[in-house]
Amino acid sequence: MRCTSLLCRISASPSTRLVAGLALAGVLALTPAIHAQQAIQVFLSAVDSDSKPVTDLRAEEVQMQTDGSPCKITRFEDINWPVKLTLMVDNGPVHTDALRQLREALRKFLAELPTDMEVTIVSTDPAPRFIYKAGNDRVKMLSSLDLLIPDQGAPKFIDAMSEAADRVDKDKKEKNKEKGNYFPVFMMVGSAGTEGSNPRDYQVTKLYKEVQDDAITVHVVMQQNPNRSVDIGSGTNQIEVGIQLTKGTGGRYESINTETRLTTLLPEFGKQIAASHARQSHQYRITCQPTGGTPRQITASTTRSGLSAALTIDGRIP
Repeated sequence: MRCTSLLCRISASPSTRLVAGLALAGVLALTPAIHAQQAIQVFLSAVDSDSKPVTDLRAEEVQMQTDGSPCKITRFEDINWPVKLTLMVDNGPVHTDALRQLREALRKFLAELPTDMEVTIVSTDPAPRFIYKAGNDRVKMLSSLDLLIPDQGAPKFIDAMSEAADRVDKDKKEKNKEKGNYFPVFMMVGSAGTEGSNPRDYQVTKLYKEVQDDAITVHVVMQQNPNRSVDIGSGTNQIEVGIQLTKGTGGRYESINTETRLTTLLPEFGKQIAASHARQSHQYRITCQPTGGTPRQITASTTRSGLSAALTIDGRIP
């Protein structure tokens, strides 16, 4: 999956720059599909000097430009969409000998998340299976980790990812616009053992497309085991798919060689997802009308000083 301008963002520098008396908020390269006079919709995320989301920005404090020409703001909306997390866990042979350690690492991961975040937990061996359906009951969520039981079958990394993406895609299409608005995040704790999925090329292509269309952020931790081979016969093994998904969504991919690393690594992911949630859940969706020809780049600036900001097409801030 190639990273396109619709999927990849160019964010502002963490340090606010001043241009002609205005605090520069962000710069974004536009897809060639944007035509002249076509309205442009982008997401603006702003934080103050303490890295806290700015929730009281007003339309009159923001200026939009395309290729240096004014882009008239026609709509300025507060976006307070939640982050919904799907946690997928490989309970197959690679993790069997350290399942207790894996459960403890997962508990530390969940402890870093906001208590109101909706979480779904899925085991991947011998097939994707819910062990905790979408909810935020922390007691039941933690108890569900005891349902992670060892299995000697081949984990279904790609099947689990595909089913999760299908659920998000169906959910967003079935719900009305208001209830269907949220930012999906996938966290996969997988292994580089033999992959049990046997997907066709079109299924992997569909997975990539749904992840892009639904603005899903994907994070992957891959447990390596030198004693087990990786199935690369189909050319779509879990390592390649995992790397492509994380690269294409701005997520994080980590390969580890020992289970002990999970104890410190998974809480790091939890902190990253929590920080993303804090920023991603408080944004502004701006629609503006270009005045020039076919735009190639859009910029946003604000008269309020001391802000750092990111400008994105889909609101995804990993």
